[in-house]
Amino acid sequence: MIYPLKISSQLTPYLKALRMNRGMTQAQLGQLLGVTQARVAEIEANPGTVSLQQILRILHALDASLAIHDDISAAGASQPRAAEPAAPARKKAKPAEPAKGSGAGTAGPRTPPRKGTW
Repeated sequence: MIYPLKISSQLTPYLKALRMNRGMTQAQLGQLLGVTQARVAEIEANPGTVSLQQILRILHALDASLAIHDDISAAGASQPRAAEPAAPARKKAKPAEPAKGSGAGTAGPRTPPRKGTW
């Protein structure tokens, strides 16, 4: 069966369906992959957070594969799609002037992003 995907969240039901069609539990798939059942559940729930390599390992374990389908060639179109219209140019915002005597404009210590937030 072919599962067309346009965004990563569409992968969630497909991964689950593939696993269930193979008669596997999350724990069994995790055992094949060398990860816990909880990790398999996490990947199924949010596949956009894992690498393509990890998705390919999961698909291999489920005897499935990934194929890239050229939508333009499939439709028989000989011309490329029309480009989307360009967004209007934006004016650069002028930085705000710090208030005198208020201490504004002095940069405090910069905190690094929390792990896993970017």
